[in-house]
Amino acid sequence: MSAQISSGRAPSSAPTLQELAAVAEKLAPLVRANAEETERRRDPSPEVVAAMKAAGLHRLYMPRRFGGYGMDWGAHFVAGERLSRECGSTGWTASLVFSHIMYLGRFRPEAQEEFFAASAEPVLATGSAGGGNIRREGAGWRLKGRWAFVSGVNVASGVMIVARENGEGPISHFILLLPGEYTVLDTWFAEGLRGTGSHDVTVDEVDVPAHRVLTMQEFTSMTPPGAAIAESYVHRARTPPYQKSWFFGPLLGTARGALASYLEQTKARTGRILGESIVTQVPVQVRVGAVCAQLDAAELLFKDVLAMLHRLGAAGEEVRGEDLLRHRRLITLGAQLCAQATDTLSTMMGITGFATGNAVQRLHRDCRTVSTHVELNWDHSMSATGKVRLGVPTGDPLVDSVTATTSNSAAVLGTQL
Repeated sequence: MSAQISSGRAPSSAPTLQELAAVAEKLAPLVRANAEETERRRDPSPEVVAAMKAAGLHRLYMPRRFGGYGMDWGAHFVAGERLSRECGSTGWTASLVFSHIMYLGRFRPEAQEEFFAASAEPVLATGSAGGGNIRREGAGWRLKGRWAFVSGVNVASGVMIVARENGEGPISHFILLLPGEYTVLDTWFAEGLRGTGSHDVTVDEVDVPAHRVLTMQEFTSMTPPGAAIAESYVHRARTPPYQKSWFFGPLLGTARGALASYLEQTKARTGRILGESIVTQVPVQVRVGAVCAQLDAAELLFKDVLAMLHRLGAAGEEVRGEDLLRHRRLITLGAQLCAQATDTLSTMMGITGFATGNAVQRLHRDCRTVSTHVELNWDHSMSATGKVRLGVPTGDPLVDSVTATTSNSAAVLGTQL
C-alpha cells in the first residue's frame, strides 16, 4: 500500500497497522521540517495537514459509509506516536483532533449525512471547556456561548460543543455546528503544544436543527441515535475511557523524540571547560538507560490499555469496575513516566537543552503540556483506587456497583474518577 492510502466518499479499504506505521514514517521528514514553523504559526501547518489528509490519517475512525476506514481502536496511537517524535503539535492533531470524527457516528443519520456532505476531507474539532446556553426554539434549538481550547479548529470542517439547557445545571446537550455558525477567536498562546491552534470559539444566537442536537443521555448511551447505522463498536462505546487514550501517542512520541535528539547531540558533545567526552560519563550512561526503561514501561502500559479498550468494545461491554480503575492508574502512570523522562533529558543538557530551536526543549515542553491535562491529574486518578481498596465508596456507579444506575451525568460518564 502506498503512502496515500485513499480518499473520497466511497467506502475505503482500511490499512493494516503496519501500513499505517509506514505511512507515518514517510510523513515524518515533512513534519520535522515544519516543526518550528508550526510553533510560529500557533496553528497546524497547512502543508502538513494536507499531507496527512492525503495519507488518509483523518479517516481512521470515520464511518466507512462516508469514505472512512472504520478502524478498531488504537490506530490513532500508531500514527500519533510516530509524528509526535518530530512535532508534538502535529502528533496532537493526528492523534486527538483527527480522532474526533468518531463522535459523528453517535449522531442521527441525517446529521451525519449533512456533515459529511459539507466537506470532501472532513475534520471535527470539539470544545467542552467554557460553556453555552441552549434553549428550545420551535422545532429546533437556539444556542449562544463561548468555548476554549478547541484544538485544530482552523483546519476543521465543523465543531461539536456542549451546552446547558437554559444556561442552568450540568452539561445537558452536545451540539454539532457547521462553518458559518460559529466564530474562531485567536486566543491560543501557550509554551507547549504551540502549534495545535487550540483557540476559542463563540456562537452568538444561532439556530440549530434538532437532528444536530443530542442530550447527554443520548450521547453517552451505549445505543446512541447513530447506532442504527453504526458499523463499528467505536461509534457505540461509551466514549470517556476511549478518548483518554488520545494522549498516548503525543506523550510517548514527544519523549522518544526528545531522547533521539538528545542522543544525536550528546554523541558529539564535550565539556565546555575541561573538554571531556560526555558519552563516557557513567552518570550520563545510567540516566540514558533509565530514560529508556521509563519509555519501555510507558509503552507497555499504553498498549495494555488499548488492548483492553478494544477487547471490551468489540464485545459490546462497558469499561467499569476494576477495569476502569486500572485504566486510570495505567494511563496516569504512563504519562508521569514520559514527562519524567523528558525532564531528565532536558536537565542533563544544561542550558543547551533550553536553547531556542533545540528540539529537546521543544519536545520537552510539548510532553509536559500534555501531561498537565486534567484527565492525567495524579491525585484525581489515583484516589479512586485508594478509596476502593480502603472500602470507601467512590460515588461512581461504574465502579461501586456493576448494576447501579443513575441519572447523574458525571457518574454515568465514569468521570468522577
